[in-house]
Amino acid sequence: MPGEIVGEVFSGIFRFIFRLFVEVIVEIFIKGLGYLIYRPFNKNVDPDGFRVAILGLVIWVLIFFAAYEIMAFIEIDSCLDSGGSYNYQLDSCEQSIN
Repeated sequence: MPGEIVGEVFSGIFRFIFRLFVEVIVEIFIKGLGYLIYRPFNKNVDPDGFRVAILGLVIWVLIFFAAYEIMAFIEIDSCLDSGGSYNYQLDSCEQSIN
C-alpha cells in the first residue's frame, strides 16, 4: 500500500514536469515563434494552427544550422588568427612549429 502511494506521487510529479516541458517547448518556443513570423503576412492566422507550428519548427532548424555554421567559422577564424593553418579535410587547426 505505501509503495503504491509513493509510486503514484512520483508518477504524478513526472507527468507534471513532462507536461510543463512540452507546454514550454511546443507552445512558447515553436508555436510562439511561428506565430510572430507568420502574423505580419496573414492577419487571420490561428495561433494554435498547423502552419504556425511547422513554420516555428522550420525557423528553429534554420537557427540551429546557422549557429553551427557560425561556430565553424569562428573556429577557423581563431585558428588563422593564432598563426595556424586550418586543414579542411581533417577539420583541425595545424600550428607550425618554428
